[in-house]
Amino acid sequence: MESEGPPESESSEKSIFFSQQEEEEEDDNEEEESKEAEETATINPLLPPALTGDVEGLQKIFEDPENPHHEQAMQLLLEEDIVGRNLLYAACMAGQSDVIRALAKYGVNLNEKTTRGYTLLHCAAAWGRLETLKALVELDVDIESLNFQEERARDVAARYSQTECVEFLDWAGKELT
Repeated sequence: MESEGPPESESSEKSIFFSQQEEEEEDDNEEEESKEAEETATINPLLPPALTGDVEGLQKIFEDPENPHHEQAMQLLLEEDIVGRNLLYAACMAGQSDVIRALAKYGVNLNEKTTRGYTLLHCAAAWGRLETLKALVELDVDIESLNFQEERARDVAARYSQTECVEFLDWAGKELT
């Protein structure tokens, strides 16, 4: 009588194949988890509180000597990406005005430019972050600063149809003259 299943040798070959395939999948998963852990480990510890508006969290890092990132807090704050943007630019894009005010107390240069001449004010204007623009103007940033295209923050706001920002920057320009 014939067996209904595959011959014994074929069945054992399949089980060997599937067990090897499972091992390879496990190895792939472990590699992915390792990469994710590396990426997580390299995230600037100031970034999450800066993006979420956690001013207290930022202050703890800067002011608590027991914090593991206290010693390099200023270096982490000023660390730049390939186009010259530091953590302050991320806070501007996220509209975190309180974070900008808090970090200004640590003596950062709020008029610093990227490699293409964009300032924090240009960034906030492009993203339509009116409250952030107001905070930056209160902190005495240069509203006449030009980027590589000879644009002021007001011009960038106009280019991106950020009407409220244009109106505010027009008003601020008149107030300062």
